[in-house]
Amino acid sequence: MATLPVVPDDLTDAAKKDAATQRASGTGYGGPSFGASADVRDERRLEEKQLVKEASKRGLTLERRNAVRDRVLAEIPWWYSPYGHLAATTGIGLVVLVGSIYAIARLEPGVRWTDLLVIPAVVLLANYYEWRVHRDVLHKRFWPFEVIYDKHTPMHHMIYVEEDMAIRNVKEFRLVLIPAAGVLGIVLAAAPIAIGLAWLWSSAAGWLFLLTASLFMVSYEVLHLCYHAPATSWIGQRRLIEVLRAHHARHHDPRLMQRYNFNVTVPLFDWIMGTMAPERPERGGTEAEKAA
Repeated sequence: MATLPVVPDDLTDAAKKDAATQRASGTGYGGPSFGASADVRDERRLEEKQLVKEASKRGLTLERRNAVRDRVLAEIPWWYSPYGHLAATTGIGLVVLVGSIYAIARLEPGVRWTDLLVIPAVVLLANYYEWRVHRDVLHKRFWPFEVIYDKHTPMHHMIYVEEDMAIRNVKEFRLVLIPAAGVLGIVLAAAPIAIGLAWLWSSAAGWLFLLTASLFMVSYEVLHLCYHAPATSWIGQRRLIEVLRAHHARHHDPRLMQRYNFNVTVPLFDWIMGTMAPERPERGGTEAEKAA
């Protein structure tokens, strides 16, 4: 990897911007802004902005992507456990799922058929939420969700592209999975809604809301990780994963990522909202590729 230029502390803002632009336009990479110290965070974010801008126009070379990957992996803390991360994120959802099933089984008089209407309603709501958050939070940087953007667009999307989606090391789980705290936050946000349903509708409806929401969340995590498994692996060769991965992989074209294929599970709201990416022609390229 090329030696990174050093930016002296006494440089003007314009000079720092020029230096960051030079690094972003070459193979150098100063490291992710996520988790960086305050004195370098703004500079790194400026560099990331330039990197994303260039990637959106022309795509990224393997050399540049490897530079980003190497620096990101180098900054993963020594204590990080990939399988512990997976167990924590899916485990939180599974605990809520099992707890909901147990509570429903003990209900008297049980579940009415009208309570079951909660299930499709939650699936539709969750699919929309997935689409909306992906489009407007993960790909647009604004307070107080800057850290979510920082971990997604200039990190996840600069490493994994349509033609090269696979993780190369289990440590890269950190670059694919939602942080455990984020999953816990989703559960805590869903709890008041479930309580409200239990009060306004029925206890069964409240528990079914939690059950469906947790199952959807676990499905999201597992499916997303499967999409980034090697295509030649056992799971990567399952037909369902191949079909869904193809949809998600189109989103990983840096020239399309800000406009298309925001659903990760089932592309229902991509279809409803008109954000399905054009299929790649057998010859030539997409409009974005021709314009690049």
